[in-house]
Amino acid sequence: MRLKEMTAVVTGGASGMGEAMCYALAKEGASVVVVDKNVDGANEVASNLIKEGGKAICVKANVQSNEELDAMANEAMDTFGRVDILVNNAGARVIKGFLEHTKEDWDLMLGINLSGPFYCSQAIVPKMITSGGGSIINVCSIASYMGRPNRCAYVAAKSGLLGLTRTMSIDLAPNNIRVNGISPGMIDSPFNQRFSEGEETGSAWANDNLIGRWGKPDDINGAVVFLASDESSFITGSDIKVEGGWLAARARVGEESIVSD
Repeated sequence: MRLKEMTAVVTGGASGMGEAMCYALAKEGASVVVVDKNVDGANEVASNLIKEGGKAICVKANVQSNEELDAMANEAMDTFGRVDILVNNAGARVIKGFLEHTKEDWDLMLGINLSGPFYCSQAIVPKMITSGGGSIINVCSIASYMGRPNRCAYVAAKSGLLGLTRTMSIDLAPNNIRVNGISPGMIDSPFNQRFSEGEETGSAWANDNLIGRWGKPDDINGAVVFLASDESSFITGSDIKVEGGWLAARARVGEESIVSD
């Protein structure tokens, strides 16, 4: 097992990609701290991990609360004696026009998607230093790389998270802490259920990448485990795109059939 005797903290671990990550990390031997505002969901995930022979606890915490995150970090350390892995996965999204975005929308998007990873990392990093180092994985997005319609605050936050990832990798390198990102595309999770099941978007968006299907939460797991493990010990300040090639290459309608005269 690649993560044996390590402890992983996963925010937004009660459902979707976060839940899948918890199971994947535990399968590789990590003790898992399932962090979420939804304490019932987090408790269910932690209980299932224990039933499967793993070690886990759930902690209720809002990633916008320094006090709750500090308490979470202390509980993780008190329970397992070390913290080696942090996955900043908790996220939220507002979809509405630019002029319809309110100050509350803007503050919420930056608070959860950008300040949240910053606050959580500040709470966990001292524990990682005590543990001898570790790996921080920030869940970014395809929105970290390009504009998306009706998502100005979300795109701003996710773009900022990619920048934060890069600068954290510099600042934390002397502490033997690596910081990388993962940028998912369209993943069929509760976060995107309205689109994956939508009559106009479901099958159309499934064919809008090179792989030709919606991603599943489990599709993120390989990148998470790799970046958490010593197999990626020479990788920091990087980002792995898990989006079916959506960002890599695009063709206009009919363009693939055009050849030279």
